[in-house]
Amino acid sequence: MDETFADIRIATDRATLERAFPVMKELRPHIDMEAFLSACGEVGTEGGYRVAVVDRGGSIVAVMGYRVLTDLAHGRHVYIDDLVTAKDHRSAGHGARLLRFAEVEARRLDCVGLRLCAGVENEAGRRFYEREGWALRSVAYKKRLARLRRPGAP
Repeated sequence: MDETFADIRIATDRATLERAFPVMKELRPHIDMEAFLSACGEVGTEGGYRVAVVDRGGSIVAVMGYRVLTDLAHGRHVYIDDLVTAKDHRSAGHGARLLRFAEVEARRLDCVGLRLCAGVENEAGRRFYEREGWALRSVAYKKRLARLRRPGAP
């Protein structure tokens, strides 16, 4: 039987994105509304950040941010940047359903696969992804750059 995603939709308007922000803030506490809306400014464009939400009776309870990328190692694929369920709605299957929605979306967008990264400190998240059939395939490295001041910048 095919799963339906009647309560999941891609946010395409500012009002929905604003309603999704408090949930995203639980995962990304360092961002503010302006930064979130700016990231979402390219919604729907090739490689642009897209936001899928689980909307339960007008309340957004889970959010997934993703992009369609193409590279030599993976071909055309969906990359999931963010996946979070509101604290009071966790363990109700919303995250798992968003991952399955991402699979359907990847097929619709003619992708060959999906990828995501989980922080090394996020053991519960890594166990969740493995339970959902995701395989650990690589280790990601990150290097922060010192912020350079431009002439005339504050």
